[in-house]
Amino acid sequence: MKKTLLLAVSAATLSTAAYAETSVTLYGIIDTGIGYAKVDGSYVDPQTGAKSDLKASRIGMTSGQTAGSRWGLRGKEDLGDGLYATFRLESGYDSANGTSSQNGRLFGREATVGLGSDQWGEFRLGRQYNVASRLMASMYGSSFGGGFTQLNTGGGLGFSGAYFVRYDNLALYESPSIGGFRVSAGYAFNADDRSTAQTGFKTADNTRAITSGISYANGPLMAFFAYEQLNASNKLSSAQTAATPRSFTLGGSYDFEVVKLALAYERATDGWFAGKSLPSSASIGALRGTPSNAFVDGFSTNSYLLAASVPLGGASSMFGSWQRVDPNNSDLTGGDSTSNTFALGYSYTLSKRTTMYAVGSYTKNFAFQSDAKATEAMVGLRHSF
Repeated sequence: MKKTLLLAVSAATLSTAAYAETSVTLYGIIDTGIGYAKVDGSYVDPQTGAKSDLKASRIGMTSGQTAGSRWGLRGKEDLGDGLYATFRLESGYDSANGTSSQNGRLFGREATVGLGSDQWGEFRLGRQYNVASRLMASMYGSSFGGGFTQLNTGGGLGFSGAYFVRYDNLALYESPSIGGFRVSAGYAFNADDRSTAQTGFKTADNTRAITSGISYANGPLMAFFAYEQLNASNKLSSAQTAATPRSFTLGGSYDFEVVKLALAYERATDGWFAGKSLPSSASIGALRGTPSNAFVDGFSTNSYLLAASVPLGGASSMFGSWQRVDPNNSDLTGGDSTSNTFALGYSYTLSKRTTMYAVGSYTKNFAFQSDAKATEAMVGLRHSF
């Protein structure tokens, strides 16, 4: 009996010591508001050429407009000699109704495990953001009131813009910072497990992705270049497999303290990678799309972004942007008019965890349709824990 008690106490002591070397954090964001959205004009179906009326408006509750509502667990274990293990499980949800986001995935925002060290960098496996999205978020930093998602209403900068891209089955390496420079590279064996049209047993039956980039950060300056590529699944049509979507993104920001400026440019070829989905009917769905991958041989866009954030003193700040997207043809969209989006926002920090915000945007030639326009406005509350 004494031996049993001694073993139990010893095991508990060792267990406590082991857990003491591991930190696990529960965290999250709840972002909910009330918004107005309106789309007006007409839409040309790229497949049939049929023209339909595009006019609808809506007032209702919104979720995740400046920062996606989420909850998650992250942890780090010290393995000694500068080596550590790390993990992150992050679940996205709609705070207006409590349902799961990211196509119903339990941990749709991130689900990773990895090893790293301060000397050699970090290697992670699982569902996670692509490099272009990470670098774009770093460019914005903590400025812009958390409103960089809404600033990109126009849907440009597809591989790094408003709807940040995540890949399933991604192996990603990030180097340590060396003189301010950092290199990242990864490969996704199957970029979207939930898409049955792009998933199969054979390697080539899955849509694979290459993601890479280099960044420089030193004080108020941050700059980056990212390259992204999709290799189509053999299960797609011959017209789709003929396309190899690629994007080249260049961006940077400088904090002058009285104002922070951010600039970005992206050249995308052979497809429309992500962003607002194109309208198919006169409904609010035309405004609130979901990320999508399209393989269209010969289709390309040039996207430009100029953004500024101005602290107003105390807990207030204003932020705004102009975004331009130039398509080269209408094979994918049914229209090839240049789209321009103007956005403006205001945030007020009530506490370290709670912020109020108001954001509005206007898009001319929405979805590249020559007579379509979109307007959005909302107020909301964001709480972090």
